[in-house]
Amino acid sequence: MESRFFEEVEQHEVEITGGTCDVPILYRDVFAIVGVFTAPTLKLQELLPTSKLVPAEMYPGKGLLGFMAADYRDTSIGPYKEFIIMVPARYRPRFNPPLFPVLRMSASLSFEVFIWQLPLTSEVGLHAGIDIWGFPKFLADIDFSEDESTVSCRLAEEGEEILTLEVQKNPARMKTYFDYTIFSVKERELLRTHVNGISSNLGRSFRPGGAHLTLGEHALSRRIREIAPGRSVQTLYVPRGQMILPEAEESLAL
Repeated sequence: MESRFFEEVEQHEVEITGGTCDVPILYRDVFAIVGVFTAPTLKLQELLPTSKLVPAEMYPGKGLLGFMAADYRDTSIGPYKEFIIMVPARYRPRFNPPLFPVLRMSASLSFEVFIWQLPLTSEVGLHAGIDIWGFPKFLADIDFSEDESTVSCRLAEEGEEILTLEVQKNPARMKTYFDYTIFSVKERELLRTHVNGISSNLGRSFRPGGAHLTLGEHALSRRIREIAPGRSVQTLYVPRGQMILPEAEESLAL
């Protein structure tokens, strides 16, 4: 399954600041952890660039804030690390009942998210992300550590700690596809990009408290603290995965 994942992908060259980048970007070896936390819907709505994006709610008044730490060990633009902070959200939903959209995303591993912050360790990735997708990227220090039961990722900027995400290792037995519909803003337009992924050993848990967040005193730390993320409600542990990041498929009205 994994060996054929990139077979039909055709890349083309795109100019970016400082050079060029072949897209789609191919992520051949990905290690990742994810922690999803409850947060007040009104606070999450403040993070979204338009009222047409609506936070997916666990129950009335409580949406979700997701944190994903990824070690891209082999990609078509070189190895690097990235930390994604995202809001599960839907674009102009006809109905937005609590719980059901969240359950659908969680059960199917098919997520719709707005990318709020996207620090990383690669200058090529920085320029590609900003120039092609308008991602809110900045260079940062990202370090992983693990023991028998947990994986931790520390995020810092110029030595100032932003946060540490700790996720319990779930039994990684799922062989599955997953995907993200990603919303980002570029030049006053809302872009929608569909990211496909695959993993031969993914671990998933809905056990409350499976992830823990420790915040520093950085400006971003303080902003996250204002959003008031609560207890974690879902975790993912991905010892090895692969992903394909194409150009945006659609431009939507803000």
